[in-house]
Amino acid sequence: MEALLFLLVVGILVLWFVLNGRLRTTRRERDRLLREKAELTKAKEELARENILLETHHLKFQMQPHALNNILSELKASSKKLERGMGALSSTLEYILYKGQMNLVKVADEVAFVRHYIQLHEMFVVDLDAVQLDESGVDHGSRYFEQECIPHLVTGYLIENAFKHGDRKHPDFLRIKLKLNEKFFQVHVANRIPSKPREGIGGLGLFNMKKRMDLLMPDRWRYDTHQEGEVYHAILTIEFTP
Repeated sequence: MEALLFLLVVGILVLWFVLNGRLRTTRRERDRLLREKAELTKAKEELARENILLETHHLKFQMQPHALNNILSELKASSKKLERGMGALSSTLEYILYKGQMNLVKVADEVAFVRHYIQLHEMFVVDLDAVQLDESGVDHGSRYFEQECIPHLVTGYLIENAFKHGDRKHPDFLRIKLKLNEKFFQVHVANRIPSKPREGIGGLGLFNMKKRMDLLMPDRWRYDTHQEGEVYHAILTIEFTP
C-alpha cells in the first residue's frame, strides 16, 4: 500500500513537472508571439506614416510647379509690371520652395504668404482696391500662431482658384478673410465670377488640397462652397485638437 502511495505521489510530481514545463514553454511562446506582433504592428504603423509623408510630398510637389506655372504665365503676359512685383515674387517663391520641405508650417508664415501672394497678383488686377485681405480675425496671441500646425500652402489652393476663375475686372473682385483662435484656423475666399464662368472650377489644385488634408489631418477639416448671386464662396476650416 505504501509502495502504491509512493508511486502515486511520484506520478503526480512527474505530471506536475511536465505540465509546469509545458506551461512555461507555452508562456514563452506566447510572449514571443506577442513581441513579434508588437514589432509587426510598429513596423506597419511606421510604414503607414512613411507612406503618408511620401504621398503628401508628392501632392505638394504637384502643387508647387502648378502654382509657379500660373505665376510665371501672368508675369510673361505683363512683363512691364515685373519690377513692381519683384519683392512679392521673391517672397512667394521663397515660401513655396524653401518652406516646401515641411508638411506643416506656422500660421504666421502662411498668413505672410497670403499677403505676398496677393501683392504679386495685384499686378494683374485693374483696380488695386478690388482685392481685400481681412486679418482682423487672426489672434496673434493664440498658441497656434507661432506653431507648426497647418499644411504648407493650404491657403494658396483657394486663392489661386479665385484668381484663375474669378472676374478680375470687377471693382469688388476678391475678399479674403482669415481667422485664428484656440479652436480653429479658417480661410474664407469670396470672389466675383464672370457672367459666363469657365467650366471646371477647382481642378488639380483643390483635388490635391483635399487629399493632403485627409492624409495630414483626417476628420479635422471642412471645406464648404456656395454661390450667392455673382459671388462664389470657398471656406476651409482646420480644427485643432484639444
